[in-house]
Amino acid sequence: MNLLTVAQNITAHTDSGWVQGWHDLDDPDGTLRAVLDSAWRAVSSMRGTEVVATMATLRRAFQQKDRFRDFPCDEVETLLAVGHLWEDDIEKAMRRAQSVLMRGTGARYRPALAMVMKFCSWRTRDFKPFYESCRGKAPRSNAMSLLVATVNLSIEAAAEAEQLRFKLAERLARDALFLCDKSTEAEAYASLLPTCVLAQLHYEAGAVDEADALLRGRLTAIEDSGAIESALIAYVLSAKIAAARGNQNIALLILHRGEEVGIQRRWSRLVLHCKAEEVALRIHEGRTDLAELALEELENFLDDLDAKARPKNVDTCPLQMASLRLQMANGPSISTAHALDDLRDASLHQNHPALVIKLTILLSSALYAMGNVTRAQEELLAALQQGASAGLFRTFLDDMPLIEAPLKQLWRSPETGNLGHLGPYIGQLLTATSPAPLVRKKFRTNHRLVESLSTRETIILRLMSLGLSNKSIARELQITPETVKSHAKHIFIKLASKNRAEAVSRATELGLI
Repeated sequence: MNLLTVAQNITAHTDSGWVQGWHDLDDPDGTLRAVLDSAWRAVSSMRGTEVVATMATLRRAFQQKDRFRDFPCDEVETLLAVGHLWEDDIEKAMRRAQSVLMRGTGARYRPALAMVMKFCSWRTRDFKPFYESCRGKAPRSNAMSLLVATVNLSIEAAAEAEQLRFKLAERLARDALFLCDKSTEAEAYASLLPTCVLAQLHYEAGAVDEADALLRGRLTAIEDSGAIESALIAYVLSAKIAAARGNQNIALLILHRGEEVGIQRRWSRLVLHCKAEEVALRIHEGRTDLAELALEELENFLDDLDAKARPKNVDTCPLQMASLRLQMANGPSISTAHALDDLRDASLHQNHPALVIKLTILLSSALYAMGNVTRAQEELLAALQQGASAGLFRTFLDDMPLIEAPLKQLWRSPETGNLGHLGPYIGQLLTATSPAPLVRKKFRTNHRLVESLSTRETIILRLMSLGLSNKSIARELQITPETVKSHAKHIFIKLASKNRAEAVSRATELGLI
């Protein structure tokens, strides 16, 4: 009997309630060993889709462990804990890891278990054990140790970015990529999170092109096997980049794709973040009707989820912020300001400074709209002070439609001279809202070619730059792959390019995407 075929059959029948699978096998222990080896290979190469696929088989084996001669409980539970991280089930991951650690018999799996506990500490905002676990030794040269060290550094980089310690976050992310280069087996997927963190830092500093270059082509890998933390950054940030360049349609396409991936992978947080970002984009373009529709769709999605699968605590903040943004668009009230204040206090308690600044920006805007100019400026100044110290830029710029009026009033007030280092900072923000047109003398003779691209061709070109295949683009735009190929040929002709790479490069130089 072929062990791989048996393992695949067991996995396929898990959801249908086939409980006699292991009992029917001639050699259940040998089959389990094959499944475990396959799971470790998937983990070591960071192939998340395969990790999740083997988890169903291992869960079934764990439920029937009395059918085995010598069931490797520590090994199975360690793998299940790792699998729960890919499934974004933090509570189960923590319980599994704690179960093995408390038994004290799984010493060989301790590095992987420590990595799981570190991730869970970050996600549950329990920073004392998180930072205690950061004081580790240099990794050994074997593949699994390098992988664990790479993941640990990536987690730390993402956490420090949230804490607005950008220089440290950048160093940790680059260290993770350095280790990733040493481990060629996991390089493709292990590099996703640190690369996304670096892109986030570049974008926040205002380097939109650099951020775009880092993310380009990554969405396909994330869809295939990436982890949710990479997806959360990549989809929302890619949409923000498109919106910053005025490509609103592409931004919405990216967010809708993120929602689809979230539904397919059962990542409710990804759906929540993408939908909340769609609400913000709709409001900024003045379409509150579409924003209300997006919020309604999000609420219906969450209502349909099982109670255990719904986001909790700070993870629900995007939904609340989307709802409050809509209230502000329709005319803020005292209750809106109170709700923003309460949500900010909760974010402070959860030690999430990046979120605190975003909520302070919204609160300042609500207060200003209600006529409480003095407190609005006080709140805005506090946010600017913290933002300038951390190196924030796009956080304010992305919400400039909300704060431009109070920011200009603050800038023109007689007390502007007392702003100190905030004066140039505010001036830079206000100047960035209406950038001077770029002059590209080198390609001036080709502008007619650029202008001749249709809206559909421009959208397809942008999706090509994100690394999507013709089949994926066709699915996004609800057209046939043959139609995509036809558009691609026209794009290549108009941009005098031979292939996708040349077309994307030329379009980037021309400022088309």
